[in-house]
Amino acid sequence: MAQDQRPFIHLNLAMNQQGQVASAEGNALPLSCLDDWRRVHHLRERCDAIAVGARTWIKDRPRLTVRGERLGREPQRQPARIIFAGSHQCVVVPDGRPTFVIGSAALEYDEITLIRAQGWRLREPLQWLHAYGIRSLLVEGGPTLIRSFLSEGLTDLVTLYVRTTCVESAIKAASALFSELSSSIAAQPLGEGILLSNAPLEGHVEWPLSAPEPEIKVLASSGEMPGDSRDRGEA
Repeated sequence: MAQDQRPFIHLNLAMNQQGQVASAEGNALPLSCLDDWRRVHHLRERCDAIAVGARTWIKDRPRLTVRGERLGREPQRQPARIIFAGSHQCVVVPDGRPTFVIGSAALEYDEITLIRAQGWRLREPLQWLHAYGIRSLLVEGGPTLIRSFLSEGLTDLVTLYVRTTCVESAIKAASALFSELSSSIAAQPLGEGILLSNAPLEGHVEWPLSAPEPEIKVLASSGEMPGDSRDRGEA
């Protein structure tokens, strides 16, 4: 495994002007408008994989797919799934796409690849994902996972959609939720909210693109990989 190689990391999240991404009960809030959903699904179509944390997976069980009703056309590709599970037991069922669980708990299905990781450090698991062929990763949360990427400096692009029409309120909400954000934030209106980014929003932001149907490199399970990268034990 080559050292210091990792995927291009794009962090993306939606929140309200109070900086909330979920209700007090942990339920999803209506945050993204139609324009933002279209933007998100275009991002999903272009990336090699989508990542969420254990809490998001357990609570919401997101599909992590590109959907035609959001794009306005049929998707050209579907990304791989990545769950940063930590020590949590996440039930992940195969759906035909490459799927990676990063953590320490055993998995039930042979089709799911476990990248063993102790604790919450991200650099080494990202290196393994790069070795598996993941070149671009869209991280959709939740806030704890996104904060981990920011605090470790493992971020190339950040986009935050805030459901408010006030730029000052949007920046205040984002900065309160993520103190690690750069003081230089670009903003532009998008649908019923404000899109914030750590990069200029004018024009097209370039990031590594794969072929329309990416080939995910599957490495053989062997003792050479720490802790065995593919766990075939029962949950």
